[in-house]
Amino acid sequence: MLKAKDGDYFISDWLRNRNTVDFLGVWESIFNPHFNYGEFDIIKSQAGLKEEENDRLKRLDSNPLKIIFLSIIHQIHLNLGIEMKYILSVLSMVLILGCSLTQKKPSRNLEREDGWLWTVSWHPNKDQVVVGGTQDTLRLFSTKNYQLLNNYLFEGTITKVKWHPTKHKLAISMQGEKSKTSIFNLDSNKRIALDSINDFGARAIGWNKTGKILAVGDYDGFLTFFDEDGKRIKKISTNQKSIIGLDWHPTKDLVVAVGDKISIYDFNTDAIYPIEDRKEDVLMLCVAWHPSGNFFVTGDYGDFDKNHPPLLQFWSFEGKNIKTIEHSTSEFRDLKWSEDGTLLATASEKIRLWDKQGNLISEKSSPDLLWGVDWNKAGTKLITTDKKGLIVVWDKQLNKLNEIKY
Repeated sequence: MLKAKDGDYFISDWLRNRNTVDFLGVWESIFNPHFNYGEFDIIKSQAGLKEEENDRLKRLDSNPLKIIFLSIIHQIHLNLGIEMKYILSVLSMVLILGCSLTQKKPSRNLEREDGWLWTVSWHPNKDQVVVGGTQDTLRLFSTKNYQLLNNYLFEGTITKVKWHPTKHKLAISMQGEKSKTSIFNLDSNKRIALDSINDFGARAIGWNKTGKILAVGDYDGFLTFFDEDGKRIKKISTNQKSIIGLDWHPTKDLVVAVGDKISIYDFNTDAIYPIEDRKEDVLMLCVAWHPSGNFFVTGDYGDFDKNHPPLLQFWSFEGKNIKTIEHSTSEFRDLKWSEDGTLLATASEKIRLWDKQGNLISEKSSPDLLWGVDWNKAGTKLITTDKKGLIVVWDKQLNKLNEIKY
């Protein structure tokens, strides 16, 4: 039956979408007394969903047969032995998949322009920006006329892009099985796949101040370091479940990495300094050192189901909490300081600008959740990307200057 319904495609597609992951989380929270909520937050944050699939899966989740069956199974589940519980779990998943197969098969030709744009990076020395996400494409734009300069095929999800500080090449982190995290030289069109990265991929990447060392944080909680030609230098466990964001100190070879907690790693001594962050089991998504190097800022996912709001937190060089800000109604997906360190831009349900004391300077609403943000080198403009593929250029007063078409 699955083969007739193009089962390989359907199952892999169904298992990695957000609706399915949410459902499995509810199931585990009800029936599994040892459910690992922190690990589930990481998995849930990695799940993606296309708009067309969203409509189809909403219909699936409202299937009355599935709802009735799960209601009955929930009532009898508590009185069964462990063997029968596993059998019922398997039968439930089979039923859900059967309900799925009664829906109309999704088109393989989905509208890729509506894909999430996870990341954006403004070139430090050229009038160019690059964006990437779930569109299987790395896009290069001019910031003089906002025209598309080139498309580069990268199958899979581009989770983060970072320009080399002096050269025309990129560090690109990827997730999924189709493409590998890599270094991409745009002058020669040469790609160097980076080894020793978690099979599912990575989400955190960045060059040190000279561009001679590249750090990659993966979904196994490892920091792997490469030279600028892609040769591995070393691989270090941070004792985190997963690394979601990282940033190099502006003058020292120190990396701050965030995921389920905060770790500072000294590249020269191999020392790791864990930092006690918020007590709640909440996934941290982004981090950025202030250009002075005296402190850094983190943004997290929050957990509204448990009344844990997303927090923006300021930390001293020694790892002490300086300030905690509870202001956003959605997770902090990205954050970036202007070159002179006067303004911090954060991407969430709004684009917000903060001063270095953590005071809110201005904010503008976005029609969709913002995922990527970056400044130009002069600190006069910034650019954002969102989950619908929208790219917007702003001035430092948050007046919209341009919406980039492609």
